[in-house]
Amino acid sequence: MEGCRVSLSLGLFLASFLFLLFAGLPVAWTMVAASLLWLVASGQTGFLPVLPERIFQGIDVFVLMAIPLFILAGELINESRITDRLIAFANVLFGWMRGGLAQVNIGASILFSGITGVALGDIAALGKVFIPSMSRSGYSAAYAAAVTASSSIIGPMVPPSLIVVIYGSMTGISIGALFAACIVPGLTIGFCQMTLVGFQARRRGHAAVAMDRSLPAVARSAGRAFPPLMIPGIILAGILGGIMTPTEAGGLAAFYALLIAVFLYRTLGLRQFLSVLDRSAVFSAQLLIIVGCGAIFTWVMGMENVPALLENTVRELALPPALLLIALNLIMLLLGMFIDPVAAIILFVPILATAAAAAGVDPVHFGAIAILNLNIGLLTPPLGVCLFAAERIAGCGLPALLRETWPFLLVSLAALVLVTYVPGLSLWLPRLLGF
Repeated sequence: MEGCRVSLSLGLFLASFLFLLFAGLPVAWTMVAASLLWLVASGQTGFLPVLPERIFQGIDVFVLMAIPLFILAGELINESRITDRLIAFANVLFGWMRGGLAQVNIGASILFSGITGVALGDIAALGKVFIPSMSRSGYSAAYAAAVTASSSIIGPMVPPSLIVVIYGSMTGISIGALFAACIVPGLTIGFCQMTLVGFQARRRGHAAVAMDRSLPAVARSAGRAFPPLMIPGIILAGILGGIMTPTEAGGLAAFYALLIAVFLYRTLGLRQFLSVLDRSAVFSAQLLIIVGCGAIFTWVMGMENVPALLENTVRELALPPALLLIALNLIMLLLGMFIDPVAAIILFVPILATAAAAAGVDPVHFGAIAILNLNIGLLTPPLGVCLFAAERIAGCGLPALLRETWPFLLVSLAALVLVTYVPGLSLWLPRLLGF
């Protein structure tokens, strides 16, 4: 009867969580409410005082201090109005290719991702520039929005990626190793999307961007873009070189961003600085509340012995790693359609990572797969936050945007297959750096 009772309480816990989530309750409060219901259903109400302690322990992790610092660095750079400098540099690097502004859009996303590490930040900064300019140059508004939304998922793959920090804190994997593992997969998505744009340009007649690409012009553009591009350099050199922890690298990056905003570009006054602090604090609090409440969810799953049961099931099934990765990818794609990547990582990925490890999949490799997979969910309805953000800027209507987005979604899935079954794409750099 005890086993039956535990099974029923777990079923009630998961059912109530899904019901409240799809009813529209914020994910943090959904986790708390479902956990309280589990305490009652399982007769474990004596553990009620444990819940606040678990929430605090969930965020009392030194590495999570990197999150507000990375956010602050990105907000300071955004306030410095460096978007035009990065776009001009992306024009020099990618504008000569067939596809013109669409190629520049993707290239700028790659450059910008190393500063914000957030997909919506990419859309907010670049979408307001590229979608109108592409429309004026003969691209449809829906196509411009599709390119902007699709390329934005590169952002969370490139340091300083917030979800990489959260993944590392939830699974205990080195954040430096995960940063290194995600760089090549992120560039792989960019390459696949640029290849698609090149083929589409033949049919649509999208020409290259005409501009001065002489050596002096290239040097001037690179010099103007160099200061903000130093931020990912500071983070990567500090963490991958073993000089700094992610938190220390985040602090140095934020201090550097403050210096260039105040003294180099002189765009940051007291009012703007207070606004930056306000936005950074609110965004950081939103993420950390989810992380803290996720600790309760993880605790309940541990009390029900779910990770051990899943690990034993995987061992008993003895599935080849290739087949197991297909199943895990499908599960994560489904999760990404309905749940934000941060919430999915906190709630389910540690359990899925346990299953992958039981089948012999390298934990760092699986981390790169999971992060890429869940980012693709940002392009898929009904959640599809990147789609909705781009559509609000373009005003093209969601059906038209979806028609233009499907090809980009397919090539992103092709990149996922490559990363899944060519482990060297994610493991080469971490191994080279000694992780």
